[in-house]
Amino acid sequence: MSKLLRRALLTGAGAVAALGLAAGPASAHFCFKTELNARAAQGMSGSSNWVSFGTLAAEFLPGLCDAGIAHLATAAGATPSTLINTHGTMAGGTLKKGADSGTPSISHLDFEALDAAVPEAFAICAD
Repeated sequence: MSKLLRRALLTGAGAVAALGLAAGPASAHFCFKTELNARAAQGMSGSSNWVSFGTLAAEFLPGLCDAGIAHLATAAGATPSTLINTHGTMAGGTLKKGADSGTPSISHLDFEALDAAVPEAFAICAD
């Protein structure tokens, strides 16, 4: 194998690994508040840091109908109108399990359940 081909393959593998390491933790921290009053929700909705689950789902899964988005939201542990923090984590302790699970009014999307629900969401929209 030529030196150039070997270098290209190693560079490509390194780039894929770096992307995976960078994107994995970032996508796992889409946090949201579970105990909002109306005034707080109104203030958050005017911020560029907060985007509704429905808007995110429509952006990342074009062609998904409202019923499909609602199905995904339920699977992820949210609602279509739940405001998601898209710029970072709100509390490091929210990902811990058990009695010491961090702030109870902050949660994060369940990406494993969300991924599993995508085919059914599109099936709902196909009907």
